[in-house]
Order: sequence, then C-alpha cells, then structure tokens
Amino acid sequence: MVFHGGAKEGEENLLDFSYSVNPYRPPFLKRLLNTDLTVYPYCESLENKIKEKYGIDNDVLIGAGITELLYMASFAMRGKDAMFMVHTYGEYERMANLFGMKSFRVKDLDPPMESFSIKEGVIFFSNPNNPTGKYYSNIEDLFYKAERNNSIVVLDEAFIDFSERRPKFYPDNVIVLRSFTKSFGLPGIRAGYAFGERRIIDRMREFRMPWSLGGLGCKFIWYALRNDGYLKASLEKIWKERRRIEYLTNLRTHANFFLAYSESGDVWKKLRERGVLVRDCSSFGLQGSIRFAIRKKRENDILLKELSHFNLGLPKGIDYDS
Repeated sequence: MVFHGGAKEGEENLLDFSYSVNPYRPPFLKRLLNTDLTVYPYCESLENKIKEKYGIDNDVLIGAGITELLYMASFAMRGKDAMFMVHTYGEYERMANLFGMKSFRVKDLDPPMESFSIKEGVIFFSNPNNPTGKYYSNIEDLFYKAERNNSIVVLDEAFIDFSERRPKFYPDNVIVLRSFTKSFGLPGIRAGYAFGERRIIDRMREFRMPWSLGGLGCKFIWYALRNDGYLKASLEKIWKERRRIEYLTNLRTHANFFLAYSESGDVWKKLRERGVLVRDCSSFGLQGSIRFAIRKKRENDILLKELSHFNLGLPKGIDYDS
C-alpha cells in the first residue's frame, strides 16, 4: 500500500502541512464550481492549447493528474525493466509491479546520475524529487545516459513550477509529466498533462479511460491556461516564504516543501498532538524524517514555533547545491 499526504478522516481540524500544493486558491474557483456538469466532457482541444501556451513541439496528452498519467506511461512500457530511487514517490514501484516490470532501485538518498544504468528499460525520476525537495541540475546527464542505453525517462515534474529551475531541453526519449493540481492548489480536482514523442504518447492514450478528466477537470485546465498572473504572484509569495524558512531553520529545498530529520523519530506524532499535521516520511524509507509544505506566512509562523521545540536538521547525504 502506498501512503499519501493530506488530512485523513478525523484530522480535518489539524493545521495541515502534510500535502504540498499552492496555498493561495485561484481567483477562478467560484466560476469553476459553476461548470455545467450535465454534458459529456470532450476536451481534447485543450491539448493543442497547452502546446501553444508552453511552446511544446511534441505531442501532448491530458489526464486526471500525474498519477493517472504515470499509469498510462507504465502501461505503454509494460514488461520493460524499471529503475527508480528508493526514496521517492511510492507509486513508481507500485506501477512497476502492476505492469510486470522488473524493478531496480537506486539506494542512495542523493544518487549520482551514473547510478541510473539500465538498458532498454524505463527510468522513473522526480525532479524536484519528492520527498527530498532537491532539483537535479544535471538532469540532462540522465537524458544522455538513458538515450545511449536505449531507455526511456518518465520525468515527473509535479513540483517544477515551485523550483525556479527547468531543464534546458527534453530529448525524444523523455516523457514529461506536469500537474495543474499542485500548482493551482486544488488537490480535489485531478488535472495534468504529459508530453513527449508521438509514438509513446499514442500508446499512453490507448490506456486513458473515456472522460477520465471529467467536466470539472477540463474547465480547470481551461481557466489555468488563462491565469498566468495569479500563478506568478502566488509563486513569488511561496519563494519568499521559502527563503525565510531556510534562513530560520537552516533547512534547504528547491520545491514547496522541506524534508527535515530528527534523531527522536516521533516529531510528527508530537506535532499532531499540538494540532499540526506533517508528513511522516517512514513510508519513503526515511525513518525519523518529516516533510512539511510551505503555506501562508501566518500558518508557517505557527509551524516554526512548534518546530523550535525539536532539534531538526538536514537529512545526511543530500547536496542541495549540486
């Protein structure tokens, strides 16, 4: 079973830092909720609008969030060998098992690109990585290495909008997955897109359920493509808070969340007792570590006050400057 962030039943009254999305709700939310849901949603035209908006030359495929797109990609490459980090998004391993892939795990918390050596397989890679928050500036080395080995890279960029960094290019052996859900702070509506070589995107499309996105998801993307101003302004606020938290805690990240380690190992439990919910990272294989999102300043101040009772530090083995 793969565990995910977000308050569960009985935790709704806790101040929730366990899921990592934009804390500033989009201005079109009320209009979005007035979407006509009495008709079937046909929204393939949005794929061309995404291509135009972001200057994408390759084919685009929309889906009900990155996780559905990951399932499509896994279906398209079923039977291949798969490689991914141990300390990363747990759905990679689940999907590899589901679609008959033999899994190879890279064990280092902050692995060098040389570790990802697999021939004619698929590499699942999150950049920035979840839960470490590290952006790999040498990601192009992975692209080249995979290309030489005739392998495909499924690049999960769920948190790329929060990173202030992007790859310089994406070769044809890379399938890129991105999320509207996280960037626009609406985890209750699953919406995202993939882009890459037509041959692979077409195979992914075969696995997409009819109307999987739904009318609300289609309209969400329509509004998201027209609200650059909101996204830019909210990201500036998040980056400002990120710099402040880094200064006050000596933690580091390239995303909209932090990973912190404590030898006591039960920080998340004690914070929960104090009314604050953070992500226990033992499900990532990181015992003693917690992940917490960047929220609005007032909320962050509450968390920082609670964190001051614990001796937290950076997990060993991660170089955020490389």
